[in-house]
Amino acid sequence: MLVKSAQIVVTTTQATEPLVSAEWVHPGLHITAMGSDLPGKQELESEILRRADLVVCDTLAQCKIGGEIQHMARANIDRDVIELGAFTSGARQFERTQQSVTICDLTGTGAQDTAIAVEALARIKREGLGTLVG
Repeated sequence: MLVKSAQIVVTTTQATEPLVSAEWVHPGLHITAMGSDLPGKQELESEILRRADLVVCDTLAQCKIGGEIQHMARANIDRDVIELGAFTSGARQFERTQQSVTICDLTGTGAQDTAIAVEALARIKREGLGTLVG
């Protein structure tokens, strides 16, 4: 599976059963899960959330209903989840190492989605990265 050799995995599917297995997760991996945005949807095995060094979400209340986080209670996972705003503002911090496994659970908030896209595009242009398609 590609996850085993990836540094970053982004999921954006309509899955209702996990597509990413906990056994594929390795030190240094970052996963952004965006497809699980409604009740019943799930892209990641819940064990991934238990093992991760950091779990960030866009809005905790929303992710408890429709994000990957909604599955934590059923899997008996009780852990700290940091909202993206608290993380990006510096109110909450995490020192990532090359061995850290990090998860970002995004269910979709218009303002945050737009801010992330604008910043990502600016960095890509500034660093001369990416490929224009279209």
